[in-house]
Amino acid sequence: MQVLWHFRKDLRCARVIDSDLDTEQLAKQVLDLFLLSNEQHAEHDQKTVLLLLDTNDELPADSATVVRSKDDVKLLMKLSTEERKRFDQKKEELKKKYKKMSQKFLAFNIMQGGFQKEDAEKLITQEMVNHIEKDTKSSSTRLLSFLALINSYVPGSHLSKLVCEEFIDPTKQPSDEKNPKLETIMKPFEDLIVIFSEGEQEDRCVRLAHPMIADACLNMFTEHKLTRSDIALDFLNSMVKGKESNYGQICKKIFITRLETGQGKELKGKKKFSTLILDIMHESGNNNNQCIHLLEMAANLFSTDPYYLQTLARFYYIKVKEDNKYEMAETWAEEAINRDPKKSDIRDTLGQVHKHHLQSKKKTLDVKECLAITKTAIDAFKDEEKAAEVESEENTTFNNRGCFGFLQVCNVIHEMRPNPKNPLEQEHSDYISGLRGDVESRYDFFEWYLAFSRPSLNTEEPDYFHEDVEECYKKYFTQGEQTDETTLNEKKMKSFGGLLHFLKSDTNVLKEHQSALKHLQSDNETQTVLYILANIVLSQSGEQCEQAEDLQARLQKLWLREIQDRSPEFYLLILLLFWPDETQPGITNPPNLEKCLKKMHHSYKEKYQKYLRRRYLVPLFFFGKGTGLQRLVHALKLDQIDLELLTEGHGHADVECLQRINGEVKNQEVFAVRDGQQIPVTPHNPSSVCKPGQVSFYLGFTIRGPVAYNIRYEENLTLQRSHVNRVI
Repeated sequence: MQVLWHFRKDLRCARVIDSDLDTEQLAKQVLDLFLLSNEQHAEHDQKTVLLLLDTNDELPADSATVVRSKDDVKLLMKLSTEERKRFDQKKEELKKKYKKMSQKFLAFNIMQGGFQKEDAEKLITQEMVNHIEKDTKSSSTRLLSFLALINSYVPGSHLSKLVCEEFIDPTKQPSDEKNPKLETIMKPFEDLIVIFSEGEQEDRCVRLAHPMIADACLNMFTEHKLTRSDIALDFLNSMVKGKESNYGQICKKIFITRLETGQGKELKGKKKFSTLILDIMHESGNNNNQCIHLLEMAANLFSTDPYYLQTLARFYYIKVKEDNKYEMAETWAEEAINRDPKKSDIRDTLGQVHKHHLQSKKKTLDVKECLAITKTAIDAFKDEEKAAEVESEENTTFNNRGCFGFLQVCNVIHEMRPNPKNPLEQEHSDYISGLRGDVESRYDFFEWYLAFSRPSLNTEEPDYFHEDVEECYKKYFTQGEQTDETTLNEKKMKSFGGLLHFLKSDTNVLKEHQSALKHLQSDNETQTVLYILANIVLSQSGEQCEQAEDLQARLQKLWLREIQDRSPEFYLLILLLFWPDETQPGITNPPNLEKCLKKMHHSYKEKYQKYLRRRYLVPLFFFGKGTGLQRLVHALKLDQIDLELLTEGHGHADVECLQRINGEVKNQEVFAVRDGQQIPVTPHNPSSVCKPGQVSFYLGFTIRGPVAYNIRYEENLTLQRSHVNRVI
């Protein structure tokens, strides 16, 4: 459903709901829906997708192999007991119907066997091995090696049959009757190869039957002294050269794309290089020259693509050991920037080169050289920041690596304090002092950025990210007898994002400063907002705090001023304190929440949207069953299972400590219905909004506004009229 929602502008979706129509009537309705794709919706080129499963029903337990634990959900590449039973039954059916021919259904047999590596290896016959040993340079051997390469590293990819035939004998045209067919030339390997048509393409496609077969073939080649590097170079020279536009995506996935390490919340970032580059390093005993030669050739073929040069630069500063590694890395990084100066992620590599160069000089204490490297690194990261700002106006994800890289460089140079007797000590000290303002502004950015968002629902920022940001601030602002933690806590007391941090650490710091906060000027909006949030944070730990009514009075006084350009944080507090609750007495002349939300969305768009676009906005609080401030429940007070039910569970799930809110779905929008108001809320899972009707949901609050979690349709589903119901 998430995929369908993503393509909602291109697809029109319909589902069959327990229809009692006869087959002819149902078929006619379905046909009418499909014809609409070509008539009414022709200008939008929308296609119809028919869903045969009610999206409100639970999937059958055996529909996938899923292991659920308290902490995570993992999909495993193995068959469940029920799936294995069905595969076994199907295999018997195929044997009866196709006899010996069923043995050639290789992909099916590999799945039926439970994806065992040995099953794929057994398909490599002695005849195939003999053919390769006889002539590793024959066109059939080389073509098989190309298919093995692309199908192993880019599963599902294929080569054009026409291109394969041209490769076998480039002197003859494919239409030449004397030209031997591909099937004839590849006969020793015919059982491993699939030739098929894709879509409406006239040209047929060629691939190996399964990625595991491709892996087995590659291993066979390496055992006969034909390395992955050899195959990749031959592929670039013989297939890609002169036809680069046909192989852009495949080559990028083979040579550039880096896979994530870990799964779900255990993601630890991307691997250093593509799987092929890492395999070549392993296969060659860390022979850098093979990878460098390969990447240089790819960079020359794809002469406008900056990412091959970027990978070369990264390879030099990460893998190469020679003394000139940083100079070479810098050269390639600058060449990559020249190819596309506007891309911030390409500019990041130059900053990383200088940062790693600086780190390598830690023990030398050559202050003059280190300051020079620091300045070039900081200039590179500042250029990246500028490029990222421009990109962020173009509806892209904001690249934060320039800001983060800047702080990392500041961390390194601060640690490299020269001997007091060194004549450059004063220059170093002055330079450090000059960085304080830039360090603080970037710390301020990350404080709210990390408090309000994370990369995705199931992905946290790596631990080192928070640590490096905070460590840098402490180094530059701790003075005299003050401890690092005191310095950091005092800073956090001065911002909304900083105060939220205390929910994860120690509220005793807030208690110590509570009296000071209370005596702040009541007409100062920023200070009042911080004071109210501090009390909310204290209430989450059961600490003594001001009554909700008093905080409402402070906030209502500010609301009545109707000041322009207020922060999203101000409007968030309005929602938290004035959200209507049937269990509590009404508030005289409360703020209009519909008006509040319009202002909040505008404020969010102006202040945060370009930075948080495509990141997951974390729920800062949920609406609970208590009274006063106790009705606000921070996410940390919910256990992992409750959080999963809120974000991924079906509509029948219940979270004990939270209150369900009544609402309504109209025109694919969700509204909370309270006291005559219809307050728009954002569905956490858009695919759960499948039709108009009365609903209930759990309410959470992000920095953008209220969010509906775990939406449940409340009407009696058995009374629904059976028909083909368009839902998106």
